[in-house]
Amino acid sequence: MNARLRLRSLLDQGRPAGGLFLSLPAPGIIEIAAVAGFDFVMIDLEHTLIGGRELEELIAAADRSGVSALVRVAEARSERILPVLDAGAAGIVVSRASSVEDAREAIRRARYAPLGSRGLNAGRLGRFGDCDLPALLRRLDRETLVIALIEDPAGLAVAEEMASLPGLDGLLLGAADYSQSIGLPWQTTAEPVQAANRQLAAVARRTRRYFFAIPRRDEDVADHLREGALGIVVANDRGLLRQALSSKDRFWRDIYREHGSAGGGETKS
Repeated sequence: MNARLRLRSLLDQGRPAGGLFLSLPAPGIIEIAAVAGFDFVMIDLEHTLIGGRELEELIAAADRSGVSALVRVAEARSERILPVLDAGAAGIVVSRASSVEDAREAIRRARYAPLGSRGLNAGRLGRFGDCDLPALLRRLDRETLVIALIEDPAGLAVAEEMASLPGLDGLLLGAADYSQSIGLPWQTTAEPVQAANRQLAAVARRTRRYFFAIPRRDEDVADHLREGALGIVVANDRGLLRQALSSKDRFWRDIYREHGSAGGGETKS
């Protein structure tokens, strides 16, 4: 099994997969995540300035490290969907999916005919033409993940219709933007936000779609798993780095405050 299929294989077996949300264009982070045991990364193109060449390097790092690379695009009409998939991403996460038409548009751009109209390309995934090209299209449609990111009440209201569309594989609640959309900005653990997450999980179960979740607290992980989540985005690179650096900085400063001043700080010439 290649790295691109690691996530899909786990989901198809009903086994949970752990993911890292990636905002920094640093391939080394993906390699470290693979060593740590992560199954996939979700590369963010909505809130970052990650460019095409950087993205290719990130996907290549995922390939050689054995983890799948999902890519979050800014919206269903993003022109980046096609090159992202041609570069070898395991799938796309479509931000701001607020209507059934958004879901249809994402499917259209990500799937080949007859489900969609993804442009043909005999590039990297087709071994630059050294393969059965008609069979390649069928295989890529089976393998590629299309996940709708629900971020407002309008999207939640039609989530079941979205999930019922052939070609949509999964659902994810964007708790931060959802909290803002209901007048509770950044209150991601507020009960209305948690209720929306439970509602989306129920939709995923009814429609037999994969449910992804981003736990905001450690204690949320067990709840998400009980609700049927299989894709668990358990960490983000910037948050982990900030927490680790803050911890180390506090550590040495605490020692200095306790012991350092006793040794003085001046030298004599």
